[in-house]
Amino acid sequence: MSYSIIDDGHISSPLGFRATGVSAGLKEQRARDLALIYSQQPCRVAAVFTSSALPAAPIFFNQAVLSRNREALRAVLINAGHANAATGPHGLTHAVECAKMVADELEIPRDGVLLLSNGIAGAPLPMPKMRTGIRRAASELDSGGGRRAALAIQLGDARPKERALRIGLGGGRTVTLAGIASGLRIGQLGGNATLAVLTTDAQIDMRLLTRSLEQSVTRWFGRLLIDSDNTPGDAVLLFANGTADATPIAETDVWAWAAWQEALDALCADLAIQIARDAAPGGRLIHFAVRGAASDAIARQLAAALARSRGARWALGRGQADCSAMLAVVGACGIEVRPDLIELHIGRSQVLADGTLRAAAPDALATALAAPEIDIVLDLHLGSGQAVVTTCTLGGSAADD
Repeated sequence: MSYSIIDDGHISSPLGFRATGVSAGLKEQRARDLALIYSQQPCRVAAVFTSSALPAAPIFFNQAVLSRNREALRAVLINAGHANAATGPHGLTHAVECAKMVADELEIPRDGVLLLSNGIAGAPLPMPKMRTGIRRAASELDSGGGRRAALAIQLGDARPKERALRIGLGGGRTVTLAGIASGLRIGQLGGNATLAVLTTDAQIDMRLLTRSLEQSVTRWFGRLLIDSDNTPGDAVLLFANGTADATPIAETDVWAWAAWQEALDALCADLAIQIARDAAPGGRLIHFAVRGAASDAIARQLAAALARSRGARWALGRGQADCSAMLAVVGACGIEVRPDLIELHIGRSQVLADGTLRAAAPDALATALAAPEIDIVLDLHLGSGQAVVTTCTLGGSAADD
């Protein structure tokens, strides 16, 4: 393993980054709700945005900025409480004003600022509060303010989600990679987006930065399916300012490139699992793994269908190995299957083989169903396609669901 966790690390742990989170009165409770992350040096930025056909105003704004500037970004402003989605032309006007104000307060170019918003759609940003909050945040930036930023982007989260890693690139070279995230809680009103901002002091080519982020997001954030599909504000941003005294990461440097990708995968996995664990009070994770499909796309389709099954999640949350609910999903998914080839495992217990139910060892099955993370493996034996989708159990009674 090429990386290690930094104790008490945060989003501003990488060299050259400053951060803070302030209370601007955007949420009903008096809490931090406006985060600002700033780099003292220009950053290359890779981004993955929502696939929703109705993106929020900040997503439109960011796409416009990144279309003309991907290598000299300096800051990102994140507000919680208002999604700035379904707000019409006023939403984009407010987004532009916020970015201009951040740029002016920090004395940086106006195309050097990105925006993220999280909260209930339809309500316009309370601009007087935003203006006051931006001024305050810009004045309170410091290298130890990462935890404040992690707190400020929460919206119904039970705890802040953050992690920082130190990466060894070989030859005594090290860089730092950090991230914060916020995600969905089951039953929460409004369109709570999945947001993540990552920072690093590594120097890495723009093409490689984009490729590595897309791989990690697809592999980890892309496997989450908690209580909804993509929301208008979903986004993952990666800022790289190249401040570390290390040789640039290049594809030709096999060791450094592999170490970087391993650490980025680990960070995205860590943040994604933190989101999943926090998704429902008292909930446990379920990892639906589909193997042996005709293609990865088909495996993903079936794994997602299983994760959407309230019947399967309800039963698993109560310690019931309800194969009928899962098989119903397989039958209704619209993919080609051979019933006589299907295998199903819950933990280490095989409960279905050759399309026939098997009597699993009661103790082993009970242990698997009571674990904090329940592993379900469905093998179709039709090809090499595979995928994993992570969700969580459903609480309450059947009537509640």
